[in-house]
Amino acid sequence: MLRLPLLSIVVFSTSIILSLPANAEKFASIIIDDVGNHFQYGQDVINLPAALTIAILPQTTYAKNLARLAAKNNKEVMLHLPMQSVVHHKQSPGTLDLHMTKNEFRKQLLVSLNSVPYVRGVNNHMGSLLTRHPGHMNWLMDELSKRGDLYFIDSKTTSKSIAAKIAVEYDIPHLSRDFFLDPDDKKTTIRQQFNLFIKKVNQRGYALAIAHPYPSTIKFLQENLSELNQHGITLLPVSELIGTATRLTNHRENHHVACTGPSCSRL
Repeated sequence: MLRLPLLSIVVFSTSIILSLPANAEKFASIIIDDVGNHFQYGQDVINLPAALTIAILPQTTYAKNLARLAAKNNKEVMLHLPMQSVVHHKQSPGTLDLHMTKNEFRKQLLVSLNSVPYVRGVNNHMGSLLTRHPGHMNWLMDELSKRGDLYFIDSKTTSKSIAAKIAVEYDIPHLSRDFFLDPDDKKTTIRQQFNLFIKKVNQRGYALAIAHPYPSTIKFLQENLSELNQHGITLLPVSELIGTATRLTNHRENHHVACTGPSCSRL
């Protein structure tokens, strides 16, 4: 009697995604935001034995020292660029806001970029107001494109953000955050988010998470990062994930539906 294989379904262009084939390549990146104000917390995340990407706030006390330490430890460095928020009125040093002229905006951006060495890319700190404004996002992407060697990550602090869309128009390598691992610092929350992160990678082939240098997050990552390896997931610096995500997306577009097994006809 013919034995039919077990159902294995990958439907990339619809909402039905069960899982990738067991032997599929899977990749992830984790950005650690808000580094720069506290040396010890920054050092702790840099010392984690994994390819984490370190996003450093500009013009902070330990920005330069932690960027150098990260580079020395083969960690990719990003500029965690402060942008105006809808709800937070206390602004971080270097915040870009709606009231700036184009020249003021550009000068502040360049000061921030120059305050953190070894920067490979930029993501927004807060920014739930600024990232929805096309004029200011055009100013930002125009300056980043002039550098020619920077990528942009939309932290997605609002669903109304158009930052990634504008990055496309300037041909800037980019991705958007999939998960915050620690929207609060409770261990149960971090565990739940980490599980969802792994599930997303297993479904899509890649995912991008953002975390923070909270003591509870650092402890969780120290104890649980190895789970990624157990799931066959390779942790990459963000710059490498961008290229990988593009490759996987192009592959999906060329292979609209991959399905084996007797239940495929019911899809």
